[in-house]
Amino acid sequence: MTNEIITMGAINQDIFLNANSFPNHGDTVWLKSINKQTGGKGANQALTLSRLNNDIRFIGAVGDDDNGQNMLQYFKNLHLNTDYIQVKQEVETGTFVIILDSTGENTMLGTLGANNLLNKKDVECAFENTEANYFLLQLETSKDSILSALKLAKSKGITVVLDPAPSDGFNIQYLKYADIITPNQQEAETITKIKVTDKDTAFEAAKAIHKMGVATVIVKIGAQGSVIYNDNIEAFIPAYHVKAINTVGAGDVFAGALTSELNNGKSLEESVKFATIASAIKIRSSKTQEAIPTQDEIEKFIEQHN
Repeated sequence: MTNEIITMGAINQDIFLNANSFPNHGDTVWLKSINKQTGGKGANQALTLSRLNNDIRFIGAVGDDDNGQNMLQYFKNLHLNTDYIQVKQEVETGTFVIILDSTGENTMLGTLGANNLLNKKDVECAFENTEANYFLLQLETSKDSILSALKLAKSKGITVVLDPAPSDGFNIQYLKYADIITPNQQEAETITKIKVTDKDTAFEAAKAIHKMGVATVIVKIGAQGSVIYNDNIEAFIPAYHVKAINTVGAGDVFAGALTSELNNGKSLEESVKFATIASAIKIRSSKTQEAIPTQDEIEKFIEQHN
């Protein structure tokens, strides 16, 4: 068993606007605070994998601006492998504005920036001489990079875990390369046109995606939990109920923790339970990447809640 995992995704500068409630169109509202944090779904997933003691090949891109340089140094300080992060010239690092309401729910607007310039050549070098059994990705980079990476992983027999987020980036082509897919309610609806509101509709969507060719489907239904569906398993994993302060990155932590446990040889149900705990710990904090839990923190949570 190898400890190496390949992951690919966005690196962004996040600007958080903390509000009591989301404004209506045309409104002017006072904010409780504004703060900047390092973000991006790819970075969140890579840091999750790293904190769970995996060796990472992280494929990503930043711009040749101050944000990009600061992020590279930040990753190096955290001992994250930056060998496969490209610096794209004459373009800004991806930037997202995130509105958080009093319940911790988020609404985002952003630009992909350098993430959208990631290309086939950037991807290929990360797959050379690898022993990885798992490849984790989401959809905040260019279509060229996503398809190239999916095809490479498939050709090398590497299991593909696809987090189909954000839904704006989804393309039906991606499904034929995915072994495991982890949509949330909105993403499952984008793929299947089935409105997911509860366990029953989540299973309905999971079965529909399975029929599209994905072997294992995990549909996340927020505070309710997740459903798992494949040819051998039909299971519901309930969520842990904690006070949500910031839900940004919860899905990324889920995907990273899931992939890590699968790579450690754990069963699918065990891995989803572990991922559920990891994301529950994350949302209790106002921070995003700083709140990504370590293996020890997850094990302590398990002891306290058993």
